[in-house]
Amino acid sequence: MSMKTVGIFLFFLVFMNSFSLDAQTQDTVLLKSGTKVIADVTAISDTEVRYKELSNPDGPEYILNKNSVEKISFSNGEIKMFLIKADNKQYGSNIISYHIFDVIYQDFTIAYEYITKSGMTGIRIPLSIGFNTESDRDGPFNYKNLVYTGAGFNIYLLGQRKASYFMGPEIDFGVGRSFTSEYDLYDYIYKKTDFIYGRLLINNGISVNPVTNFRLSAMLGIGIRYFDLAESQDGGVRSSAYFTFSMGYRF
Repeated sequence: MSMKTVGIFLFFLVFMNSFSLDAQTQDTVLLKSGTKVIADVTAISDTEVRYKELSNPDGPEYILNKNSVEKISFSNGEIKMFLIKADNKQYGSNIISYHIFDVIYQDFTIAYEYITKSGMTGIRIPLSIGFNTESDRDGPFNYKNLVYTGAGFNIYLLGQRKASYFMGPEIDFGVGRSFTSEYDLYDYIYKKTDFIYGRLLINNGISVNPVTNFRLSAMLGIGIRYFDLAESQDGGVRSSAYFTFSMGYRF
């Protein structure tokens, strides 16, 4: 074997050995965007993944947000997956909210909702007290709410997130006041009658948690209601709809 052949053989051997060492020491970081980073991972914390470039092992460390990493394939064959953790626990289970939009109905309404441990369901209890109940001139109907309460069951299809969609039934019962008028010779006589009412709604809504303890929500309910008014066109069973926008404190 000539010296030239031996030299080529040794060069090839060194090259293959170097290539093999590089392949054995490199780590592959796969980002959620689909990008692959070939590097030497130096540290993994609760929020960061630190690495160095293979071509510059003595150079600076680079930092990746841990939430952007899907998995890391280490040089020893180990694979570490970074799953998205459900954030149910960062939000409180109790919500007290004020229904801003209910001022249009001339109601002061608050509600308490308890979110179950799974984060998929909630039990909601509203309490509404009517104001301006001595006149029908400022409202869209000839009846007013005096007070109502009830219970609703919300289903959060995606659990508790910064933005969640929910739906579910709600049943309310309360006391209302009806205003009627009769003409008696020279003038109108106005009468008011208190009555019991109830309603069944199927609610659909969106809740937004911009920060942990603050929540905004919009809700539309469609269903039926019953007014115990025998001598009124508003009595009996009728279709019903309810919309509100609320803000609340979560703890």
